[in-house]
Amino acid sequence: MNRKSIFFYIGLFTLLISIFSILNILYSIYFDFFLGLNSYIITLILSLSIGTLFCYIGRNDRKNFDLVNQITFIILSFLFLPLLISIPYFLSIYNISFLNAYFESISGFTTTGFSILSNIEMIDEPLLLWRSSSQWIGGLFFLFITIGTIGSRQIKIKPAYLISGGASGRNFYNNFNQNFIKIISIYFFTTLLVIFLYTLFNIRLLDSFNLAFTTISSGGFIPTAELSDIINSRNKIFILSITLLIPILNFFLFFDIITKKFSFKDHQEDFHLILLVFVFTAIIYLFIKPNENVINLLFYVTSSISTSGISTYSSSYDSSLYFIALAIVGGSLISTSSGLKYTRFYILLKTSYQEIYRLFKPLNIIDKNLYNSETKINDQDFKIAFLVFIFFIF
Repeated sequence: MNRKSIFFYIGLFTLLISIFSILNILYSIYFDFFLGLNSYIITLILSLSIGTLFCYIGRNDRKNFDLVNQITFIILSFLFLPLLISIPYFLSIYNISFLNAYFESISGFTTTGFSILSNIEMIDEPLLLWRSSSQWIGGLFFLFITIGTIGSRQIKIKPAYLISGGASGRNFYNNFNQNFIKIISIYFFTTLLVIFLYTLFNIRLLDSFNLAFTTISSGGFIPTAELSDIINSRNKIFILSITLLIPILNFFLFFDIITKKFSFKDHQEDFHLILLVFVFTAIIYLFIKPNENVINLLFYVTSSISTSGISTYSSSYDSSLYFIALAIVGGSLISTSSGLKYTRFYILLKTSYQEIYRLFKPLNIIDKNLYNSETKINDQDFKIAFLVFIFFIF
């Protein structure tokens, strides 16, 4: 095992935490929130020192990064990075125990959204911003490991290589170099776009930041006890619904559109997902909740498929069950949304249909293309999709 290369890549994401520490320090100073300032300074010193040291140790060994090293890097990152993120919680004035602070940081880093903070209104704004930032960092980390490791042809757990933007090579270093700047740029500027859209619809700037970090990462943290305190009009609900499409669709979609490299055949998964959103919105409106406003239903559907789960109301059990089912589906293979992923369902349904069709017409040629593109679905892709589905059922 190449420990130095593992240090290098952990160090890069540790330095990212130091950047958000600086953001919180500046915010605390500008708005006179001095009570928790020391916790962000300590986090900055630790993350900057450790990140720099780790990058220095592994600077000459980062190319030698095989599959075992990658898996070790992912596991250690999910344990170590939340440890640094937990420092401002633990050192805050709210008497948060170390275990609760670590739980809150892991919940943010994994974009799960569970929280031990029962009274959000009493939490100071810098800590709420830090809480939302942890989701942003976790979403970015999730994209990197999806494209670089768990979505590669070596592991195939999440077959991101089947669609546009997925890394096709076996060399993590080459994939990392090719995608590092691109992913950070798309992630950063998309976040700025979402913040701009929120402020355009008269959402307070700090709330826009917090909601943007939640939206982009498919997280579940909100800056108030009730989302309806912020999203209190149909226009705001609509724009939040539209921005929740971003973590559902292929992460590289907007990049391809801006760089004029967009091709419909490379983004048919996105077309299917957009169609799925509007079809389910229509079905729920026509047959399940005809008295509900259609804009609200669009928001509930996008929130569910993106697996963010944020909501402006508490649904009754009979309707929430449908939204839970949508959360199971999930979005694109290359996105911050979780769930089983729509493409896996597509592979399972198409391959099952082909097997049944083959029984009736065994001499016919079977089309194994994914979304009628040039990408072929092989037997191993089907078996792994089926295995993931069975594990989920268990």
